[in-house]
Amino acid sequence: MTIFILKIIAMITMTSDHIACGFLDGMPVMRIIGRVAFLLYAFMIAEGYYHLKDKPERLKAHIIKLGILCIISEFAYDFFETGKLIDWSSQSVMPVLFLGFIGLIITERFANKPWIIVIYYAVSALITYFAKFNYKFAGVLLIYAFYFFIKYAGKKSFIKKFLILSALISVYFCIYVWARASFGGPEAWLEAFLKIKFWLIGHYAAMLLIASYNGKQGPRNKALNLVYSIYYPLHLAALGLVAMFIK
Repeated sequence: MTIFILKIIAMITMTSDHIACGFLDGMPVMRIIGRVAFLLYAFMIAEGYYHLKDKPERLKAHIIKLGILCIISEFAYDFFETGKLIDWSSQSVMPVLFLGFIGLIITERFANKPWIIVIYYAVSALITYFAKFNYKFAGVLLIYAFYFFIKYAGKKSFIKKFLILSALISVYFCIYVWARASFGGPEAWLEAFLKIKFWLIGHYAAMLLIASYNGKQGPRNKALNLVYSIYYPLHLAALGLVAMFIK
C-alpha cells in the first residue's frame, strides 16, 4: 500500500460520505465508508511532516499551501452545507489538519520545553471546540498520535502495526464521541456512541489500510498530486452546485 493508493482511497471515501450527507439522507453504508477518509488524511498529514521536517523550504511551502486551502475550503464547505459562501455554524476539516500540522512542528521544535507543547495542545482544543471545527480537538490529537506511531512503530510487522493502530483508534473514537456529546456524562456519551457505533467499521478498515502502508510514495504523478491538493474544496463546490440546481 503506497501513498498514491491511500490518496485515491481517501478521495473516493470522502466523496462517498459527502454524497450520502448531501443527497441520500445520510445513507449509513456510505457514511461508514466515508469514515475512512479523515483518518487517511490525518495519517498523511503526519507522514508528510515526517518527511518534510528536515527540509525547511519545502516545509514552509507546505504550510502556506495548507493555509490557503483552509481559506478556500471554508467557502466551499459552507456552500455545500448551507448554499451560502459564509456560514459560522460549523467549519470544514481543513483547519483541523492545519492545526495538527503546526502542532507537529511545535512538538519537534520545543521537545525540551514541554510546557509550550501543552499550551499549544490546550489552545488547539479550545479553538476547535468553540469555533465548531469538524472532529473538534480529537482530530488534532489523532494527527499527533499518528506522528508518534510513524516515528516509533512504523517499521513493525503488519499484525503489530494493526494492533497498535486499533488501540489508538479506539481511544480516539471514545474521545470523539465524548466531544460529540458536548463533554456530557456517561449517559450522554452512551447516547452519542449508539448513534454512530457502526462508524467503527470504517475506522478499523482505515487502520487496516494504514497498517498495510509500505512507506513508499508509489507513482509520482504531478497531476494526481495537484488534484489531491485541491480535491477537498473542489468536490465540495461541485456538489454544492449540483444541490443548488436539483433542489
